[in-house]
Amino acid sequence: MSAAPVPESLADPVLPHPSRLGLMLWFVLQWVLIPAEFVARIVWMVALVFGDGTDDMYLRPLDALARFLSPRKLLLRMSHRPAKHEAHLNREFARLSQECRQQSFSWRTYIHHQVRLVGLSDSGPEKCVDLPPREYRGVPLSVLTRLASAHHLDLDASSRLSDGMTVGLAQRKAL
Repeated sequence: MSAAPVPESLADPVLPHPSRLGLMLWFVLQWVLIPAEFVARIVWMVALVFGDGTDDMYLRPLDALARFLSPRKLLLRMSHRPAKHEAHLNREFARLSQECRQQSFSWRTYIHHQVRLVGLSDSGPEKCVDLPPREYRGVPLSVLTRLASAHHLDLDASSRLSDGMTVGLAQRKAL
């Protein structure tokens, strides 16, 4: 007897792993494409400044650098072992939890993620971090939620994980 298939509505959402061939191709081409995109984004911003462009037309030059794939990350993403991905995300959530608590974010966070203002608290503006889908491909949403809650973080994600997710400090409930 075969097991009954799980309905789509009950299945734990997960983005598929990228292809290994695509990862290798990107790793080789990134050494030319990322610097070219970075320069193009800066030229575009200069053209907008002198041409009276609107705010919605600006491109972040750091977005080009965010897609850089180091040899270590290449090996991680080529591995389809869940334990490796969970360990990586556990370290990442620990780092982000500390930065969210202090509301002081490192250059690494500003380059690889997008830090944005979500509201005001008694101590000042509250910031959170947007995680791009490339950071959690191959990891089910339930595992992401478990890892984030272990570090006192809240995840705000749609059922379609391809939109990215927002990570911020869990709201402390008044007693």
